[in-house]
Amino acid sequence: MRDNGKESVRLCEHIVRQAFGDVISRVASTLLNRGRLPLSTISRLSALPKPTTSAALIVLIQHDLVQTNGASYKDTGDEEQYEFDTLACLLRLRWGKILAITHQSYDEVALEVVRTLMIYGKLKIPDIINSCGGSNDAMRAEVVNNTIIALVRAQFIRPTSPELHILESDQVLRRYRRHREEMKQNKGTAMLSANDLDHCEKNAQYEIIQERESHQDIRRVLIERPKIDKDKSKKRGKNKAAFGGGGTDEFDYSLQQDVHLRINHDRYGILIRNELIVKAAEEKWNKSFGIIMRATLDAALKESSRLNEERTNDSIGINEIVSLIPTEDYKYLTAGLLISSKSTIPDIVRNYLNILSGDDGYSISGNNGNFLRRDNGTNPGYIVEFELICRRLKQNLLYQLVREKLGDKAARVLAVVNKSSKAFETTVRDCAMIPLKDARAHLADLQRLSLVETQEVPKTAAKSRMGLPTSAEYHLWAMDEARVYGVLLTNVYKTLGNILQRKSEEIENKKIVLARESRVENLEGGRGLLQLKDQEDLLELDDYLKKLTLAEGRSEINVLILRDLPGSLGQK
Repeated sequence: MRDNGKESVRLCEHIVRQAFGDVISRVASTLLNRGRLPLSTISRLSALPKPTTSAALIVLIQHDLVQTNGASYKDTGDEEQYEFDTLACLLRLRWGKILAITHQSYDEVALEVVRTLMIYGKLKIPDIINSCGGSNDAMRAEVVNNTIIALVRAQFIRPTSPELHILESDQVLRRYRRHREEMKQNKGTAMLSANDLDHCEKNAQYEIIQERESHQDIRRVLIERPKIDKDKSKKRGKNKAAFGGGGTDEFDYSLQQDVHLRINHDRYGILIRNELIVKAAEEKWNKSFGIIMRATLDAALKESSRLNEERTNDSIGINEIVSLIPTEDYKYLTAGLLISSKSTIPDIVRNYLNILSGDDGYSISGNNGNFLRRDNGTNPGYIVEFELICRRLKQNLLYQLVREKLGDKAARVLAVVNKSSKAFETTVRDCAMIPLKDARAHLADLQRLSLVETQEVPKTAAKSRMGLPTSAEYHLWAMDEARVYGVLLTNVYKTLGNILQRKSEEIENKKIVLARESRVENLEGGRGLLQLKDQEDLLELDDYLKKLTLAEGRSEINVLILRDLPGSLGQK
């Protein structure tokens, strides 16, 4: 089980119950709390008949919430077992942001396509077109088909296959065993060295990763053919520059009809990450730096981009960045720096990039404070340092949460401990500029929250130190970033679970009023036909749900920063 802590399990149970009801929630809860199980055991523990349990598992597999060991699919002779995918379930909390990005980038048809995939999990092209109203309308079907092509090209949706429902660990284990048996036959001995076994394991991991990526390659569903009429007017995508497009299309595109499609959460996560980086640049400098950073990130967005990448693979040239800056933003560039109005736009952009990369001669924060790094290779340009940026985002979030809970002095104490591998109390006192008594109190508060830890170092080298007082030891304070971010993530999961529970309770308390509203919502006058007390209750419910939804969105952004972005020490 991955990330199946108490709070994440509780949160997943709320999500599944809200989306699918109590019956499927019982099956999901059994898998969440018990781990990998066969069908007979799931049916017995959830107190449901086998047909009902099988139907619930089919629904969860259709929505990519349950994976199997692939015993029946691979015909291994073992019993089929099922395991709940916690991460896929938690990504459903990001759906509101996904719909907002889709609507901002495209139109209502794209929004309907993505919403259809959210409702049904995964669908073939004809099923998507029929669900979007194209079954009896040829023009509507053509519009939906073109929208699907645009979403696939932008990698907002991607292909899937039955192989992706098999747990990657089981696939790697089977491939490893096969390579091991082949090596035994080739060498003629059953005694393999540690290097041979390690070689088999690495080969198995690499092959499975490559196969899983090939199953999700958009070329499985997207067919491109050269244009026959070169003089035919060409359409430009609404946000083509932002998604790797440039110039006019040289191909006509069509779709394979027998391939299932699903939402690509990783690509949406990249866009959310880019917005966070742009806001960070604006907060550190001004709006002009945000414009430059947005153009740089748009130029860096490639087909191979991943949310957890540490830096861009290819350098980004100045001309690429300049071409992606809207002309209406030029006035902000000239006002953002004290530069002569006679300077050209490329020269102005170059000055901004020098500051972002720390090459302006005035930056004193060192490499850790830079957003970019200058690449002086054969193709000079700039590389975006995602790992450094995301590490600062995590640290700023940590300090902000501590500041809200314990105050500004506690945040300063934590910053001192974080920047030093080991710190004495006197070091914390001097760097945080607070009395020693306050420093000890804040360190104790931070230790109770599992944010810092202490290490006792004896002052004497005597072999027997039993019975010595605490004054005979030094106390060094340190912070384990990976563990601290795990603690914060658990607390955010708890907050999200409380929010979902509160929303369901508020709706349950107002179910009678909601039933009355449903009877008049299609009539002329709507809520105005209800009694004044019912209208006040509905307004109160709307206010509660609005505040809770806002808190849920902010908490989900914190989850993205803490869990999905690179930047923690020791994180791979």
